[in-house]
Amino acid sequence: MPQFGDLEAAIMDAVWEAGEPLRVREVLERLERAPEPAYNTVHTVTENLYRKGWLSKERDGRAFRYGATAGRETYVAGLVGEALAGSRNRVAALAAFVEHMEPGEAEELRRLLGAARDGKGER
Repeated sequence: MPQFGDLEAAIMDAVWEAGEPLRVREVLERLERAPEPAYNTVHTVTENLYRKGWLSKERDGRAFRYGATAGRETYVAGLVGEALAGSRNRVAALAAFVEHMEPGEAEELRRLLGAARDGKGER
């Protein structure tokens, strides 16, 4: 799973934060970038994200609305999985990751691991 480019990430952030499908013009209005990218550039990158499977596409009059096909957490989990796959020692990489967690995050991880072990699979 490749990491999003800067504009891809900004577009996905706009769609995730909206919580509903957006037209390209609406995506452009939500981008907080200077200088503002051209409409055609945002349209092209949005279409690329659609072709990659990150966005859905539905007709809305003469335009289209694009919605996220997966949440931000799913994307981040994929990046973490890819990073671990690149390690020669996954256990050591996980240990280093856990060492840098905030105490509350580590406690939540323990709870999630316990739930997974017990077959509850809570989130």
